[in-house]
Amino acid sequence: MTRLQYRGIRYDKVQRQLPSVTPVDHAYRGLHFTRTLLHEAAAVDADHVFHYRGHEYHHQAEATKG
Repeated sequence: MTRLQYRGIRYDKVQRQLPSVTPVDHAYRGLHFTRTLLHEAAAVDADHVFHYRGHEYHHQAEATKG
């Protein structure tokens, strides 16, 4: 079994804890959210258009990845 090591400290991945399901208040770009650290990803809105530095980006279907 390979032991994991981070900055010289060894740890066993079996003892790793999962994030709590207790809601936590956090902020992102000035907006406050109260969510759990362990949650399911939001559903993808295929009609939503993203704008980044003057370019438009559309969601790509899962079928195009493979």
